[in-house]
Amino acid sequence: MVLEFRKAMVPDEVDELRRVDVEIFGKDAFEEELWFSVEPYWIVVDGRVAGCAAFVHDVDFEEDLREDDENVPRRGTVYIQTTGLLRAYRGRGLGRRVKEWEIEYARRNGFRRVVTNCREGNAAMITINEKYGFRVIRRTPGYYEDGEATVVMELVLE
Repeated sequence: MVLEFRKAMVPDEVDELRRVDVEIFGKDAFEEELWFSVEPYWIVVDGRVAGCAAFVHDVDFEEDLREDDENVPRRGTVYIQTTGLLRAYRGRGLGRRVKEWEIEYARRNGFRRVVTNCREGNAAMITINEKYGFRVIRRTPGYYEDGEATVVMELVLE
């Protein structure tokens, strides 16, 4: 299995990013406009799109704490805005390989800290993050429209 990461071309591929995001996350998918403010990547397996990931540079995830739902600048921190695999590619060990790439991306780009968040019920992603040294820094109840909490995690790079 050949795994590749290809930078998505915005605005040309925004419609496809949105389509894949909706297929992966359903009602939690991003609005189209968000794809213009992140650094998006395609996750490609054996030449086929298997999912997508996106980063935001020099920002800390705090939209769960602020009334304006914004994230604040924080030099040296990269926020993993999203990581998602299409259902057909789950359970094949790709999540671990994608996480390794995300951490290597952070190191290669000079970041000292990585933050991310996910649904509290996403045990698979929480477990993968913990395996790679991420630690839970907070849970925010009611973050998602259905009332589920978000789990915010960080990894401090050495």
